[in-house]
Amino acid sequence: MTYNLLNFTGDDNAREGDLQMIIDAIAPDIIVAQEIDGNDGYEHVLSDVLDPIDSGLYEGAPFTDQNNTNIDIALFYKPEKFSFISTSTINTTNNWGNRDVIEFIMLHNTSQIEIRFYGLHFKAGTGDDNETERAEEAGALRDHLNGLDPEDYFIALGDFNLYHSGEEAWQRLTESQDDNDGRLSDPINQAGNWHNNSAYDEIHTQSSRGYYNGQNYGGLDDRFDFILSSANILAGNEGTCYYIQDTYTSYGNDGNHFNEAVNDGSNTAVSGTIANALVEASDHLPVYMDLWFDDLEYSDEGIVITEIMPNPSAVSDSYGEWIEIYNTTDSTIDIEGWMMMDSDSDEHLITNDTMSILVQPGEYFILANNSDSSLNGGLSIDYVYSGYDLSNSDDEIILADDQGRIVNEVHYINSWPFSNGISMEMHSPDADNSQEQNWYASSIPYGDGDLGTPGVGWDGTVDISTEIELPSTIHLLPCYPNPFNPHTIIRFEIYDVSDIELQIYDMAGKFIGSPLNGRIPIGLHQVSWTPENNTSGVYFIHLISENRSKTQKVIFLK
Repeated sequence: MTYNLLNFTGDDNAREGDLQMIIDAIAPDIIVAQEIDGNDGYEHVLSDVLDPIDSGLYEGAPFTDQNNTNIDIALFYKPEKFSFISTSTINTTNNWGNRDVIEFIMLHNTSQIEIRFYGLHFKAGTGDDNETERAEEAGALRDHLNGLDPEDYFIALGDFNLYHSGEEAWQRLTESQDDNDGRLSDPINQAGNWHNNSAYDEIHTQSSRGYYNGQNYGGLDDRFDFILSSANILAGNEGTCYYIQDTYTSYGNDGNHFNEAVNDGSNTAVSGTIANALVEASDHLPVYMDLWFDDLEYSDEGIVITEIMPNPSAVSDSYGEWIEIYNTTDSTIDIEGWMMMDSDSDEHLITNDTMSILVQPGEYFILANNSDSSLNGGLSIDYVYSGYDLSNSDDEIILADDQGRIVNEVHYINSWPFSNGISMEMHSPDADNSQEQNWYASSIPYGDGDLGTPGVGWDGTVDISTEIELPSTIHLLPCYPNPFNPHTIIRFEIYDVSDIELQIYDMAGKFIGSPLNGRIPIGLHQVSWTPENNTSGVYFIHLISENRSKTQKVIFLK
C-alpha cells in the first residue's frame, strides 16, 4: 500500500486515530508512506498509529532522513510476512525540497522471494518547469531500474504528482528502451489525461477533501498516487510472484465523488466512519493491490475432488451445498486436521474430537454444510462443515493436509457445467480436475429431486471399496445391507483369540453404543445392529482388537 500522510509530524492525536482506523481496515502487509516529517514523524507512525492497532504487528524499515526535505519516505511492514534486507537512496534529484527515491529490499518469508520497493514522491506542481523536474527524477529512477537483473521483482509506488500520461516522466518510466529490464507498467492499464477528467473517476486519489477548514481542496480529480510494477509481476500466474487481478484499489473512491470529498453524502466503497477518517487523515487516498507469492507446497495424498454442488434447487444453498472427494489409492486416508479453503477468507478445519475421519480406498466421501437429510435435499453425508460457502458463479475449493500442503484444488467459473439444481461431476478420478472439459453436468436425480450422484460413481453405481485390509489377526468384512433399514449385519473374522469391541459413532463423533465387547474366539462372527431413536444418516462402525482398529461407514435410511 502507498499512502501520502500529508506532512505527518505525530502531533495530531485525532489524525493518528483516523489513520489507525484506515490501516486496520485495509490490513496491508507493506506500507510505503510519503510526507513523514523526519525521524520524529517516523517514530510517531510506529508508536501512535501502528502499535495501537496491535503491538508488534508492524515494524519499520530503517529510516532515511533526507537532507533536501523535511517530508520523507518510510516503509513499514508485518514481520510475520516479510523480513527487511536492505535500504538505500537512489539519487534522483539535486534540487532542494525534492526527494530522492528510497529503495527497500524485502524478503517474503514463506516463499523466500526477494522483492524491491521504490518509495517515491516526485516534484509537485503544474507548468513546464515542474514537469521537467519530474522527468529528470523519473529518468534517474529508470536508469537505476535498468541496471537490475531481468528476473528481479520490483514495484515503484508513491505520490508521482502526474497529471497525464503524456508527461515525459510517465514516458521515461513506461516506454520501451534499449534496456527494458527496468520498464514499469500500470497494473490496471489506465494511461490517459487523469486531471479533472470524470472518465477516470474510479481511480482518482487526490483530493479526498472538498471544502475543509476554510480551504477548497477540490475533491477527487487527480490520480497522483500510483503503484507501478515490473513486467514479471504482471505476467499472470506464470511466475512465482504476480499481481492478483482486480485488486488494485483507490481506497475510499467509489466512483461517485468526482470533484467531491469522499464523505459527501453516502459512499458505497467504505462506511461513513471510514469516509470521514479518510478526509481527516490526509488529502490523498491510500492505494493498494494484492500480490501472490509462490509459497505453496503440494502433496500427493491421493484425494481428488470429483463432484461439486454449488447451487442446489430443492433447498437453499445454505442447507444443500456439498462437495464429493474420492480416495484414488489402495490405503485408507485420515483427513483429520485437513483444511478446506478458498482464495478469499472461507476456511474450515476438518476435525473430530473423538475419532479419526477416514476415507476408505476407492470411497466417494461427501462433505456438506448440513447433515440433516430432511433439510439438505435428501443427502446422506460423511462430514459436515461450517464457515465455507460455494459461489454460484466462480470460486475455489482447496484441500490442504495437516501440514498445510495442497492435496487437491479446483478453481471453477460460471461457464463450468453446473446450474440451478444440477451438480458438476468428474467421469474419471484420474482426469485433471483443474480443466473445465473434464467436468460434466449430472443427469441422475437424488434425494429431493436435484441432479447429482453424491457418494457414488457418476453413473450411479456404488464404488466403495469396503473390504479393508487389516493385520492378519482380524478382518473386517462389508456390512450388509448397506445402506440399510431397519438393521445391518456387522461381520468380522479373527485368527487369534482376541478382546474385541465394536463401537458406533454418528457423523458428529457422538458415541452411539457398543453392540459387542468381550473376548472372542477364532472364526467368522457377525453382529446385528439396529439403530434405536436415531436419525437417518451416516454412522461409523469402529472395530477395536487390542492395539489394532479400523472404521467402516454405513448409511441408515428411514
